[in-house]
Amino acid sequence: MSTAQIPWGLLGQRLDAFERITAMLKPDCVIVETGTVRLAGNWGGDGQSTVVWNAYAEQLGGHVTTIDLDPVGAQLVEQLGLNCTTAITGDSLQVLQNLEVSHINFLYLDSYDVDWSNPEPAAAHHLAELKIVWPLLQPGSIVAVDDNRNGHGKGEQVAAHMAALGVPEIISGYVRAWKVPQ
Repeated sequence: MSTAQIPWGLLGQRLDAFERITAMLKPDCVIVETGTVRLAGNWGGDGQSTVVWNAYAEQLGGHVTTIDLDPVGAQLVEQLGLNCTTAITGDSLQVLQNLEVSHINFLYLDSYDVDWSNPEPAAAHHLAELKIVWPLLQPGSIVAVDDNRNGHGKGEQVAAHMAALGVPEIISGYVRAWKVPQ
């Protein structure tokens, strides 16, 4: 799928963030995503982030690495023909420790399904993921976390950590994002 074929209007609450993030991606971008596409065409539900990042990697000459516990994600990446994406099946915390990339331009954290009655386990998991790959981020790198509502959700602990480090939040909404200062 090309970037022109992305049905932007179906992205709902992720639309603004996805448009803003993709506008910031540069040629030869290295994208790492935790949590992989799990149902083809589920634009309004899961958001199809893997498909979107792959389309931009194709356009910009970049590459996506996506990690998920469920092998269905890796199978779907292959079935959808996402040629700029490598899908790895495994626990993101373990896989990220051995990730074979020299740097990350964009990190998208979405591997742990949120329980809105208790988002803390998901939030803690995403903070742990961020801490593992922090040395691979560089000035200008973007970090985003899906599934947030009114400042709460999967990005809450990442937000506190980034604030403590002085990393500015650049997108606040259902998807929250930060940009590592130059």
